Amino acid sequence: MQQISFAIAQFLEWTFTFLTALGWLPVVGISFLLFFAIVYWLRLQGVYNRRAKRDGTIA
Repeated sequence: MQQISFAIAQFLEWTFTFLTALGWLPVVGISFLLFFAIVYWLRLQGVYNRRAKRDGTIA
């Protein structure tokens, strides 16, 4: 069991070296992705609200 735990820990440590080498790129990339996802979601929600108001099905 200890060998499995150490193997997982070494693999995670190895993958984190790539993240540190990338610097701020992953943080900025995820932030942009979340921003555009929220804008897209809010745009769709506006469409759904207008459609529900037009059809009279809004709660």
